[in-house]
Amino acid sequence: MDKTRRAKELDRLEKIAKHFSMLEGVNGRLEKYRIFTVNQHLKGKTVLDVGCADGVMAKALSGKFRVTGIDGSKKLIERAKKSSPNVEFIHTLFEDYKPKRKFDNIVLSFILEHVEDPIKLLKLSKEWVTDNGRIITLVPNAWSLHRRVGKVLDLLSDVHDLNPTDLKQGHRRVYDLDLLKKDIKQTGSTILETGGYFIKPLSEAQMVDWSDELLDAFYEVSKDFDPQYCMEIFAVFKK
Repeated sequence: MDKTRRAKELDRLEKIAKHFSMLEGVNGRLEKYRIFTVNQHLKGKTVLDVGCADGVMAKALSGKFRVTGIDGSKKLIERAKKSSPNVEFIHTLFEDYKPKRKFDNIVLSFILEHVEDPIKLLKLSKEWVTDNGRIITLVPNAWSLHRRVGKVLDLLSDVHDLNPTDLKQGHRRVYDLDLLKKDIKQTGSTILETGGYFIKPLSEAQMVDWSDELLDAFYEVSKDFDPQYCMEIFAVFKK
């Protein structure tokens, strides 16, 4: 990445960071399901959390693993350091990152939809992981029930369109399972498992008053659904 593009991307990330937190609103209350999903597939002793944002995932994993978190936003890294002193946090664009060692696990939690070149990030992740290690990626699902409803209501012309929330959070694309698997396979990786979790029937604004018990119920119900209806999807793969 040349200096001009690099400076532009760093500035873009800092603008997003001004209003971003994994702890806020309904989205923050759903983080426990993401952490549980990732934890189910980790092995070994070390984790690299790519696009760690304000460190919520890294902090949760640090109780069992030695975690390093990287992010392109200096503001978010500073926030993460304050909340998780047991985690090594590094401010860097992923293109610039040169780890001193390889990791047993690479976590790409809601980063592929943000980056300019997701294939490049997936290829770099293979360089960062140990030979027997795993890469776990999570992304929002274009075919989530709430996006399907949005299309019927003409709020979206296509489920893959970027909605106002996507744009505010700096998303550049919306994945579905087929698109996610296609990108992973382009890197020559072996997919071990794919899936989805949490049925989201409405927008977050319409779920503000939902109790934790109700959210948990929709998470449990999601286990009986085709992953293509779930709010978020994941893939676990190796070199």
